[in-house]
Amino acid sequence: MITKKIIEHIEGEATLHFELKEQKVDFATVSFPHFRAMENMLEGKNALDALVITPRVCGICGHAHLMASVQAIEDAYKNSGNPVVISKKAKNIRELTLILEMIQNHLKWIYLVVLPSLEKLTHNKLVQTPLKGAYGARLATKVLAIFAGQWPHSSYMIPGGVTSDTTFVELAKAKNYLQKLIKFFEKETLGTTLQRFLAFESCKDFNELQSDVATVEKMLMDSQMHTKGFANDRFLILGKHTFSNTAKVKSTILFGVDSKYVDIESAYSPNEKTYAKNALYKGDFYETGPLARSMARGFKLIKNMHRRFKDSAYTRVMARIYETAYLMQHAQKLLSDIDVSQDSCSGTKNINNITAVGEGVVEAPRGPLIHRVSLVDGIIKKYTIITPTQFNISSGTKNKLSPAQKAMQGSLEMEAEFIFRTFDVCSVCTTH
Repeated sequence: MITKKIIEHIEGEATLHFELKEQKVDFATVSFPHFRAMENMLEGKNALDALVITPRVCGICGHAHLMASVQAIEDAYKNSGNPVVISKKAKNIRELTLILEMIQNHLKWIYLVVLPSLEKLTHNKLVQTPLKGAYGARLATKVLAIFAGQWPHSSYMIPGGVTSDTTFVELAKAKNYLQKLIKFFEKETLGTTLQRFLAFESCKDFNELQSDVATVEKMLMDSQMHTKGFANDRFLILGKHTFSNTAKVKSTILFGVDSKYVDIESAYSPNEKTYAKNALYKGDFYETGPLARSMARGFKLIKNMHRRFKDSAYTRVMARIYETAYLMQHAQKLLSDIDVSQDSCSGTKNINNITAVGEGVVEAPRGPLIHRVSLVDGIIKKYTIITPTQFNISSGTKNKLSPAQKAMQGSLEMEAEFIFRTFDVCSVCTTH
């Protein structure tokens, strides 16, 4: 029997087609029935137009798209023999705003997706409000906007640096907003301090907490999510950042990676037309995102969870919550390291004189985001975008399952829908 499920309350919409055997998912295909053609829209445009168009691929991770786009253009400068110099100040600001975007995404996901979905799955009504996620995300966005001018769809990163020239007063405001965010997160979400939470080494450490994260952890256990949602136990991290390590991780063993081995193929969707493509590394599917980044960083708590529960739905959810705390701590370090006396932007050669190819690779909230551009006299001849959801939510055949397909296999339909959401699906990025 084949059933069809429309998955909403994600960034966009997706369709799951389940083949059931004894009421459990034997095989699932994923369709994204939208057409957006952002890549086609970019062809024939001036390269700098990409800095306005690509942030509009997504209303959640527009900053990541902007950063990948500007890096691709800067790489084209480099490959044409005109390397771009970027100050430490500009690098720190770019990294900080990317992290803040990830934080606001994770907070919304915890409160607007995970908790409501767990309520439905466990039939427990909680005294909690999704507005907590909106409030926390708002504070993160306030910090972000000081440097970027607005969010979403900012275009403040340009080849050579950033357009913002931060003052001491603005830095003080940013630190104040970030501190408010951390205090809120400690009180409502964690039930303890960032430092204490990040020092946790075992799942047992959650037992003493009275907080939203403790509620999530208990509900995951109650719904047996530590025994379900297993994917391929292969992870991929490609973005080079101060908060992540590039690696290919198989179980717990780390290997070197190169983004040139990432390619796309048509998705297998026999029941419905899909506008998504599958993303693979050396022909294989890999899971990306917070769990992958946590495994590469070797966080003790996540390694303990993985040792006990492997790449289960439980481990995947808890890794994203842990990463949220880690990113807040890292944002504090970046803010304190910004030197306002340094240049915000350096000069570059006229883009109309650049003929070359370039690539930008960024760790977005859900994993690696790749932008590839081919320029002739500064005009875009070809533009390719490969997004994290294309890695996680690919639709492969029965003989070659993507992380999400593998994770849903063997579960009841309602469980499969929740497991699908643990990957933090973004439809609009997928159908760019």
